[in-house]
Amino acid sequence: AFRMGSRTGCGDDDSDLERWSGERCAGAVSSEVNVARDLYPHCIVWTPIHGCTWCFPFIGHMGIGKSSGEVYEFMGMAPASKAPSGGLSFGPVCRYVQLRPGLVTRGLWDEGIERARSSLECHGACISNCHTFVALCLQEMRYAGVPCWGWLTYLLALWVFFAGSFTTGGRTTAYIVPSVFAVAFMCWMYRSSSG
Repeated sequence: AFRMGSRTGCGDDDSDLERWSGERCAGAVSSEVNVARDLYPHCIVWTPIHGCTWCFPFIGHMGIGKSSGEVYEFMGMAPASKAPSGGLSFGPVCRYVQLRPGLVTRGLWDEGIERARSSLECHGACISNCHTFVALCLQEMRYAGVPCWGWLTYLLALWVFFAGSFTTGGRTTAYIVPSVFAVAFMCWMYRSSSG
């Protein structure tokens, strides 16, 4: 199970350290999530897109954290860039899933992100978007030995929706309360129009 700040991602076993050589597990680079400083090492991060997320609570904007915790996102123009301070371009990170760098089977975590950064040229709405960028990062590093993350793009959204940790109570409330009201309003409108 993933819990905020509980996993270090380092030294889970000896093979993690061997496979992760070149990216530091101790010292200057910490693998602990630090919400206050917006550092999410080895994480898929997510924030709501207000309006869209209210009606469809699993839809949002996604990015990926390097081993240092800096988050990168795709906003429509290549290359994908470092997210602004304070979260992602659509708002602060609300949810995250921290992954294990020991499951990278090709190169290093950060190398996979760098290779994927220039893979997308422009935003294509339902294709070539932020989810596609994160999937390409995982595909470049062959995360968990899976060579076809590009085909699993939207499963990432479901992964974060069902298994993601929330960052803070305030951010959770700002995400959940509007969604509950919007879904309740849509149900009420549907019911009143059919009755």
